[in-house]
Amino acid sequence: MRSHLTTKLFATVFFYFLHLRVFAQADDEIQVYSSPITQKNITFVELHSNYTFRGANKLNPPSSARFLNESIEITHGFGHNFELGVYFFSAESPDHHYQYQGTHIRPRYTAPASWKLPIGLSLSAEFGFYRQESKNPYIWEGEIRPIIDKTYGAFYFSFNPNFDFAISGNDKHLGITPQFKSVYTIKQKVGVGFEYYGNIGTFQKILPGNDQEHLLGPMIDLYLSPVWEFNSGYLFGLTPESNHGIFKLLVGRRFGK
Repeated sequence: MRSHLTTKLFATVFFYFLHLRVFAQADDEIQVYSSPITQKNITFVELHSNYTFRGANKLNPPSSARFLNESIEITHGFGHNFELGVYFFSAESPDHHYQYQGTHIRPRYTAPASWKLPIGLSLSAEFGFYRQESKNPYIWEGEIRPIIDKTYGAFYFSFNPNFDFAISGNDKHLGITPQFKSVYTIKQKVGVGFEYYGNIGTFQKILPGNDQEHLLGPMIDLYLSPVWEFNSGYLFGLTPESNHGIFKLLVGRRFGK
């Protein structure tokens, strides 16, 4: 009965937000990673839905750049320490024009338990092709994401010193995009906390403070069933060049034994 109710809850939340007619420009995937990987022979399917109520001040007017971003992530566990994921990115503009944006693959390796590290540690490498809009050519891009996390009682902390890169197009770069998450778990069912996402520039040029992007906001995680994952929150832009008012929703389902 509990599993059936949990399934109905996630389905209700998922379809409600999927049909909201609020469109915005936002990142395709807004997530701070934890070090554990998908278990062997398990396939994990996630839908990332993100939209921004107000864009950065450099967009004139800020509310004019509005898209609904939908990304599907499929990850399969191979062995005890390795998983492989694939992303399919898409967006819908305010005039209801749907566009496919690209695909990335993401291998990830986590430190074996036999290392007996005092922290969780894994490394993700993402690579693929992408375009922001259908009128633009695809570029080759990706990210390198070290993942460091730790649990202290009911508190959980994760730091992703992320580096994004582009190797084609007009904006070739190696960017510095750190991310952080802190959660307090209540009765092993609900996690409340905050997430932070930053973009401080590239290794060639650190941006001035007002030109950097810093997003911070409250988040909630629900642990109602071992086969489901739910994460949602609202991010506030802390600088003029940050997007403002991003709502994010992640719904995931595990399959297999």
